[in-house]
Amino acid sequence: MLGRWVILSATIPLFAASLLMIELGYRYRLRWLIRADPGSNAGIGAVSTTVLSLMGLVLAFSFSNAAGRLDASRKSILDEMTAIESVWQRIDLAEPQARDRLRLLFREYVEARIRAYEALPELTEYQRQSEIAAALLNKAWPIAIEGSSVTVNRPLLLTAVTSVSDAVAARNLSLLTHIPTGVLLFLFGIVLTGSLIVGTLLGDLGHRQWFYRLVIAAVLTSVVNVIIDMEYPRLGVFNLLKEPDTMFVVNLRNLMH
Repeated sequence: MLGRWVILSATIPLFAASLLMIELGYRYRLRWLIRADPGSNAGIGAVSTTVLSLMGLVLAFSFSNAAGRLDASRKSILDEMTAIESVWQRIDLAEPQARDRLRLLFREYVEARIRAYEALPELTEYQRQSEIAAALLNKAWPIAIEGSSVTVNRPLLLTAVTSVSDAVAARNLSLLTHIPTGVLLFLFGIVLTGSLIVGTLLGDLGHRQWFYRLVIAAVLTSVVNVIIDMEYPRLGVFNLLKEPDTMFVVNLRNLMH
């Protein structure tokens, strides 16, 4: 909840800064482009088109990348859930004396992974629970080897156990992969620069066109906010991974009981 307020508190200043940059552009236009040199408007159209086009390109590129990472996060959750379900079903391939031990370990493993998911976005607790789960998986590995025949059952069971480890690695990578800080700062900078250019084009003497200013600032701020929401889905205003997380917890707990 705290993280959501942090992002919201960053969004509001961006909205105010966008309005401020529009005002600065408006004042520059009145002071220099109209009063000082009325003929200086000749090249502003080309400059404005270039800057605004670049702003649109950066926003679109950032939006596309953030959406791709969000889809990758959802897929990693589904892949981990599927891998665990596959192991649980293949435990029956083990010898009778190993099945109970494997089931007990995987129940504990699943509970540890669920606690890790429930700890998000707190990464420290997530990491701690992940280490507990990894230790349990390491204990299950030799039992799976010793408790399965060499012919057909062993490769099937061990492949499933390996897929769980691979799914967790992919999940951790997806969890830690975000837009670089430098790119995020550039995103904010290009939005403010675009707002400045808009200010040089918007409004006449004595008429600041407040409605259009508010619309432009709100649209730009909303686009940036959506990008941040997709980059940090559990910290944003909307928890965009709530449904996959819930499905992971509910399905696996139902599987274990």
